[in-house]
Amino acid sequence: MRVHNHVKRLCVFAHFDKDNIVDPYVFLYLREIRKNADRLVFVTTSVLSAETIAALKSVCDDVLIRKNEGYDFAGWKAVLQSETLHDYDELILCNDSVYGPFFPLERIFSEMKGKACDFWGMTSNYDIAYHVQSYFLVFRKTVLVSGAFRKFWEDLEIQQTKKNVIRFGEIRLSQTLLKAGFRASTYTRHRLLVSLAILYSFQFYLVKAGARIRKELKVFWLRLLRRRRKDHRRKSLTALIKLAVTTAGRILSEIKDASGEGLRKMLDFIRHPGKKIHRLLLFLEVRVKAVNVTHFLWKQLIVYNKMPFIKVDLLRDNPMGVNITDYEAVISRVSNYNVYLIADHLSRARKRPEEIK
Repeated sequence: MRVHNHVKRLCVFAHFDKDNIVDPYVFLYLREIRKNADRLVFVTTSVLSAETIAALKSVCDDVLIRKNEGYDFAGWKAVLQSETLHDYDELILCNDSVYGPFFPLERIFSEMKGKACDFWGMTSNYDIAYHVQSYFLVFRKTVLVSGAFRKFWEDLEIQQTKKNVIRFGEIRLSQTLLKAGFRASTYTRHRLLVSLAILYSFQFYLVKAGARIRKELKVFWLRLLRRRRKDHRRKSLTALIKLAVTTAGRILSEIKDASGEGLRKMLDFIRHPGKKIHRLLLFLEVRVKAVNVTHFLWKQLIVYNKMPFIKVDLLRDNPMGVNITDYEAVISRVSNYNVYLIADHLSRARKRPEEIK
């Protein structure tokens, strides 16, 4: 007998592994999702063994193996075409691109139940346009029965690049629903944390510029010493001034290149505050919102926002070069999650020497 307050959920979990393996961290994630989903469908582009499929079916209601194309959105579409969404109160779309959860998902669903929204996720981003990031998405009944949601999936085409999947899948999905009048929300509240990320970025570029300045000054003094050694009498004040000016120009150019457009606008604002303040605020607003918080603020999200996940590509590739050396300690401090599951997967997933071109 169905409990009155029960929320009937369908979850579609997208998976891919180049070695055709379903890692223990994925099975743990699936078991946690299972506690919150009435139906759980696992869709993968990997060729799995009979033993792995049997293990998956002990947790999932169905396992679908499909052609390796279109990334996660193509997998979700393949499953949704055969499901009756009207039968569910909520739909969860998620994938294996995160480790976790570090905190009970029941608690998160309970908290989000009180939010006045039609769809939500863990984090959002404003790069290109506002969107809820698609590694974990939840859609409520109002969206599931809508023509806008149905049409999005009907019109979705197979994309061949990750960049296009983000543009025509992740971003377009949020924008389609927002334009249809639906309300979005996120579990984490990271406006203040994003501001800290901007400061971190600015500090990073200043350090980079400083290193370049030190290098240029070293070259400058070496050139000066060489000239003095060759012929002390030929030392020319004019030549020295010219060299200094040239070096200073190069240094300023390097600072501009390293610090980027933000520093230029900040300096411009200092010179002309009355004229530039509005443009500067708009610029900073865009840059703040476009920060990928799952990378820049992974630690702050986990510790202060109870973020239940950390991105796989952050620990595997670390494309932005952020400090992740203490990720195990951070997770262990706030959760009893088995961090050895992460280390085990990374030992295989990180590029081997022979794979690096």
